[in-house]
Amino acid sequence: MNEEYEPFDNVEQVWFWFCGCLIVRGDGVRGCQDYVGKLRNCEIGDIYRIIKRMKFLHQITNRHLRIMAKWGNLYCPPYYDKRAKRSEIRLWDEGMKVLEAHLKEKRIIL
Repeated sequence: MNEEYEPFDNVEQVWFWFCGCLIVRGDGVRGCQDYVGKLRNCEIGDIYRIIKRMKFLHQITNRHLRIMAKWGNLYCPPYYDKRAKRSEIRLWDEGMKVLEAHLKEKRIIL
């Protein structure tokens, strides 16, 4: 079976995809066959394991994760929203930078 995967363009696209998958999982979607989105070169569990590793290595904190989850669920980076605090933008940028390094290492993004 030759399946074509659509690559991610950047770290934020991966993060928004991950948050979206978690939302639809909460709505009852359980596997790839239930998901109507594009096929990707990773699974939700891959991103989850990367996040756990980042946390284990103390590269991100719970504050990073709260901000990343908040804006990920809104599908909007905080620097595009006037309501975002400077600290949220800083935490978002720090989290995305670390996540990007891990995603490149795993060849999820180029």
